[in-house]
Amino acid sequence: MRRVCDQLIPYIANELKESEHMAFAEHLKNCTECKKEYQELSQAWHALPFDYTEIEVPESLKGEVLGFVFEHKRKSGTETFMAKMSKLAMRLKSQFTPVSTSIVAVLLLAFIGLGIANVQVKNRHVENIPIEILTAIPLKAANQSHPGTNGIAYIVQQGSEKNLVVQVHELPGVEGSQVYQVWLLKNSTRENGGIFKPDENGSGILTYQLAEGQTFDQIGITVEPDANSRQPRGEKIAGS
Repeated sequence: MRRVCDQLIPYIANELKESEHMAFAEHLKNCTECKKEYQELSQAWHALPFDYTEIEVPESLKGEVLGFVFEHKRKSGTETFMAKMSKLAMRLKSQFTPVSTSIVAVLLLAFIGLGIANVQVKNRHVENIPIEILTAIPLKAANQSHPGTNGIAYIVQQGSEKNLVVQVHELPGVEGSQVYQVWLLKNSTRENGGIFKPDENGSGILTYQLAEGQTFDQIGITVEPDANSRQPRGEKIAGS
């Protein structure tokens, strides 16, 4: 027996019997998922011209549409809107006339295009938000074994997001699994601020996203035997 929710597209296309149409209309009042998809699909449906000629949808077109959707789903690993569209597309062959198949294929292409456009607009919006340096914190060598070690840490803000950017120079080289680890100190409590490895010139950089309201008093940088330290195990090389 077909799930009631599967009748969404036939309902929009007015292909249901009168009794089925009325039953689905009642279902739509109480189903949040159907209600959301109905709003999205019906807007696109009513925007389409209907002066078309009934033709069979080329297999290549359906293959391209479904291929894109399934690839998106494989990469995301989550139940996204595109994944829902792929489920709708899989029902086309058994449920709808060639006319409906053609229209829904167009809808799929339209939603894919809108999704890509929305992501691009969002990315452009983020790029247009200026990055503001809130604080600059000098970093210096922690002992005389490596007196030339120096650097600076910035707290920067872009929109509502704050990041700590740490740049250090003239660091001693590391071997094997060794890494440099940044520690943020607050009231004598250390929190892991990330790990990095320097380049061949002894320069290293790290970016760490600060949680909302997160603050610290000092920065310490140690050389650790591996990336698994929850508390410092190695020598302190630099700090604020």
